[in-house]
Amino acid sequence: MSSSRQIETLNELLKGEHIAIDIYDKTKGLQKDVQVAEILADFENDHKQHAELLKKRINDLGGIPRSGTGLSGIMANLAATVNSYRGPGQLVKYLYEGEDDGLRTYEEHIKDFDQVSQDLVRQIITEEHEHLKKFEARMEQEEKEVRGDIVSGPH
Repeated sequence: MSSSRQIETLNELLKGEHIAIDIYDKTKGLQKDVQVAEILADFENDHKQHAELLKKRINDLGGIPRSGTGLSGIMANLAATVNSYRGPGQLVKYLYEGEDDGLRTYEEHIKDFDQVSQDLVRQIITEEHEHLKKFEARMEQEEKEVRGDIVSGPH
């Protein structure tokens, strides 16, 4: 893949990181569930680190890192806000889907990069898998709480 094509693809991945940062920044403040707010803050920091790594690689390739999220970022942020008001369970499910989509995007493009960019993308993919595991654990906890409420509720 040419440097210009790699830069373009890395900038698309960077846009996804900017979207994640914006969403986590906004929704963590809307959460009354402390555990979820802490997860979101941790993931926001991870995505900030990913964005910095991508920016550095784009610069190293002679490109200019783009900022902003565009219309897709605005729409994703709006949907995350709505899901946040619906409760931590709904928000976590929505964010899980977003993380999963982002992970798939990285996996789809890894073969298109040179070795240095592939190593960077592999590092990010590993961290994204950890995000999914944490979200899965939280969703499982939500399901147990719901089942527990149903069992212990009035008869």
